[in-house]
Amino acid sequence: MKSYAPHDRYIAPALPSADFPRLVIGYAIIEAAYYVSQHAFSLLLLLIGETTGFSDLEPSYEYGDTALGLLLQLFSFVFLALAVIGVTWAHHSRSGWTLLGRLDRFIPTLIATVGACAAVFAALEVLPPFYSFEGGELQFGRIALLPLSMLAILVQTGTEELLYRGYLQQQFAARFSSPVIWMVAPNLMFGLAHWDLGGDFVTSAQYMMWTFLFGLACTDLTARTGSLAAAMGFHFANNAYVFLFWAEETTPDSGLAVLLFPYWEGTGDAAPVPLFDLIFFNDLALPVVLWLAVRLAIRR
Repeated sequence: MKSYAPHDRYIAPALPSADFPRLVIGYAIIEAAYYVSQHAFSLLLLLIGETTGFSDLEPSYEYGDTALGLLLQLFSFVFLALAVIGVTWAHHSRSGWTLLGRLDRFIPTLIATVGACAAVFAALEVLPPFYSFEGGELQFGRIALLPLSMLAILVQTGTEELLYRGYLQQQFAARFSSPVIWMVAPNLMFGLAHWDLGGDFVTSAQYMMWTFLFGLACTDLTARTGSLAAAMGFHFANNAYVFLFWAEETTPDSGLAVLLFPYWEGTGDAAPVPLFDLIFFNDLALPVVLWLAVRLAIRR
């Protein structure tokens, strides 16, 4: 595909180590290293909490319902980034910089992508249907934290892009020429990584499907541009909107929202949610609209 011509240059550094067993072993090492580091970090926070009397430190890190807890959770993705870069260097004999692709237009492309997505999110807020902000309280301390919060989100989203649209996409594409494989396989893994083991089946399945579609958009942008810049900007803008705009108090990942609403317990016995309904299809439309906006912005 002519539109994916930059992708050939993007995956070129992965070609010398493109055998599939090496990819499987590399991914297993990354996941194992991240698993061990996350549990070690949780244990460290637990010990710090017990020593200082701040017993909520580790639970808030796991749940993300406080500013400190969510910041620690987001910044902890640096362990995954180090694992990805380390495996790329030691196991595939190439620099971690090769995961980023072209660097000549990296920052301008990232900024243009964030701007395009921000315009879509702004339109969602000012166009109908209109929602009531009654009961919401501005969190001025969190507004002051916005620069640090955005850096933390950039670490989290950038790391996920390094793994899924960087390492995995490059290695799959270097081994298998069919876009069906290198577009689908990494994003199935991306979707499965977001499956909520503690949630109900329908909610978890919908989130996995949404994440898969979101990942496909990131993969397409990466293939069109030959770098991770657009995918990183796309992912960053989405998560910044999700984490920083509004949330209900005490809910997971609500720790950095600048507009906080009281927790809503629902209206009692709710009808079962179908796997596919108009609300879910409306949710699926969002990454498609964002993808189109980004393509217009970067002219790809």
